[in-house]
Amino acid sequence: MISTKSSPNIVVIGAGIIGLQTAVTLLQSGYHVTVFAEFWPGDEDDGYTSPWNAPTPEIAQDPSSVWWSSVVGNFIVLPSKELPEGVHCGVSFTSFAVNVPQHLRWLCSRIKSLGGRSIRGRLSVAEGAERGLLHAVEEGTLSRLIGQNDLGAVINATGLGARKLVPDEKVFPTRGQTVLVRGEAKGVTTRVGKGEGEIGYVIPRPGGGTSILGGTKEAGIWDTKVDPETTQKILKNCKMLAPELLDRDGHFEVLSDQVGLRPSRKDGPRVEIDVLVGGVAVVHSYGHSGAG
Repeated sequence: MISTKSSPNIVVIGAGIIGLQTAVTLLQSGYHVTVFAEFWPGDEDDGYTSPWNAPTPEIAQDPSSVWWSSVVGNFIVLPSKELPEGVHCGVSFTSFAVNVPQHLRWLCSRIKSLGGRSIRGRLSVAEGAERGLLHAVEEGTLSRLIGQNDLGAVINATGLGARKLVPDEKVFPTRGQTVLVRGEAKGVTTRVGKGEGEIGYVIPRPGGGTSILGGTKEAGIWDTKVDPETTQKILKNCKMLAPELLDRDGHFEVLSDQVGLRPSRKDGPRVEIDVLVGGVAVVHSYGHSGAG
């Protein structure tokens, strides 16, 4: 559905997977939508982690007790004889893998085709300012930046930026290091160890000829420098997960390694509404960590 002149004006702040998909959904429902963001698909920034999005594996003593076992297809608890050495339990199920950079670009093109606007910019607030985002909406700063008045709602999908913008001290980074290798793995495979943050995963990028290997899960760590030792550990741990990607010498062809900061939040994601004077609603949708 293309928006009509009588539809409310909505601004989505943030062009990660949450913000872009929200914008598409609103446009399809007939609203006028403007996406305002500092970083966009194709940009490289440690705080813009959507292109490197990866699942967060979980551990359970009884694998059939994981919460999503009833909502995926063909969920099977693997017999012990099919498990690699050192693995105490495992499951198999039918799902799908998304080439995230390609999907983000598609969302941007979809927004354009539905009549949405995209504006690159930064909404700054003073350090430690109370009601930073709400004040910026009330006093008209956001309206001036996008050149549009009569806002009906603002969607706050700023991820890690919400820590300063809202401000919300419950927001914190969860550091993740990954490795991009050549070749598409035959499926998504994840592994969880007993140690804190000890995870491993292989995610193919369909149609891209590459796969993502991971990873780390380090809560509260802001360091975005790639650790060469961690890269080597990831490559070693993932050999058993995707042997089909190894060359004759038993090595992956590494294309890049990178660090991203997942936008996590104490007590979980914040999804709620603030209604301002004049009736403008600020809808918060951030803190989803690796589940964005």
